Amino acid sequence: MLRTILFVDKDPLFAEQMRQIFLTSGYRVLCARSETEAEEIFSVTRPDVLITEVMLTYPDGGFCLAWKLKRKYPEVPVIMVSSVTWNTDLYFSLNGPGARDWIKADVFLDKPIRAEELVTTVQSVLQPAKAA
Repeated sequence: MLRTILFVDKDPLFAEQMRQIFLTSGYRVLCARSETEAEEIFSVTRPDVLITEVMLTYPDGGFCLAWKLKRKYPEVPVIMVSSVTWNTDLYFSLNGPGARDWIKADVFLDKPIRAEELVTTVQSVLQPAKAA
């Protein structure tokens, strides 16, 4: 059974490159360019993992999308990618008090991102937790 990835990024060229990489790696890939498109896809089909850019329609669109979807589908892993560097205020927001209460990503990755790193990360978050 093919695992399904929902990839959300406003850059259609980057989204298509990622789609090709994941198709080649044996995944089914759905793409959205906005928070609204991603929510519509989730209402019809349940992807196994969500990969989203932080900055979508709004500067914090990826955070808002992850927050909404994690409330409805807590079992779906969220990988957040961004070209926002950790030298910005975002670093302090991510590490501030209560940040994990509203930031619903399982993994954060910086752009530019290597295809192998993203594929490995998806494989990792889709692995069932091993018993201790």
